[in-house]
Amino acid sequence: MSSAQHSKVRTDLQTREVTPLEVVPQRGDTNRDLWQTRLTSDPSLGVHDAFLRLIVKAGRYLGARSKFVTLALGVVMIAVIGALDLLTGPEIGLSVFYLFPIGFITWAAGRTAGIALSLLSAGVWLAADLGGGLVYSSPAIPYWNAGVRLALFLIVTHTLAALSVSLEWARTDYLTGLVNTRGFHDLAFKQLHQARRSGRTYSLAYLDIDDFKSVNDELGHLTGDALLRLLGDTLRQATRKSDIVARVGGDEFAIWFLDAGFETAVSAMRHIQETLQTAAAKGGRKVTFSVGLATFQEPSESIAESVAQADSLMYAAKQAGKNTIVHRVIQRAA
Repeated sequence: MSSAQHSKVRTDLQTREVTPLEVVPQRGDTNRDLWQTRLTSDPSLGVHDAFLRLIVKAGRYLGARSKFVTLALGVVMIAVIGALDLLTGPEIGLSVFYLFPIGFITWAAGRTAGIALSLLSAGVWLAADLGGGLVYSSPAIPYWNAGVRLALFLIVTHTLAALSVSLEWARTDYLTGLVNTRGFHDLAFKQLHQARRSGRTYSLAYLDIDDFKSVNDELGHLTGDALLRLLGDTLRQATRKSDIVARVGGDEFAIWFLDAGFETAVSAMRHIQETLQTAAAKGGRKVTFSVGLATFQEPSESIAESVAQADSLMYAAKQAGKNTIVHRVIQRAA
């Protein structure tokens, strides 16, 4: 059970002077980083392969560095492995160790970098074979072996690159570029867990475009899609990089504000609402929004409970006349 302090913010926003949050462009890799964290830590996903976990974690670490540093580190690792391969001779195989730098760099820097390291690894391995003194029945055999190894490296590279892209796009809304409902739940799962450990306050906003159906009916779906893309871009630019912004329905959006109490959430939501209306006006459209804003002084039991609170407040805003923010502070009973 929970008790709640109800606040209808529409009148307050017209009379109260509040300072909006600093606008920081949202980094695209922030969401991907959180998804990768859950990929290797959430038991519900069933991804527990040790090699994949190591690749993802190392890739996340290297991804925070410049591409030059990342590639340089990959080259050094391959050179070290090649030197060890040459010193140990043909009796001891080190083939699996080449896969680690290839995997790390592919995940951190992309497919092209992975292909480059695959070529380098095959070349280094070939040099180690030729310098190891092993006599083959045909001089073509070491080159054939190098081609087979290169094929293996490229298969790993393309598989990891495809997995990385799929991981991102499976949780991305194709129209706006924001995270979709699945992505929102994945990211919010981690934030809710952190809130439970730290006792942090957080707020959740649920936005709905007023009379969006009439836009589609009167101006066509292409105009409606253009409006949604505009709102997605505006929300991405008007929120902090620590916030989670998602399109969770046809014309519905959710924003998870980390470390945002009552005043911070109201200030942020006022700024976002004004920014959205200004952006829509520049596009020749008058658009208003109904917003349900729930501030949780203690974490809810689940993501679904948090969303339900904000969603119910959004409908209250609709019933109050639209173009309204209805805010409630959720206080769990002792």
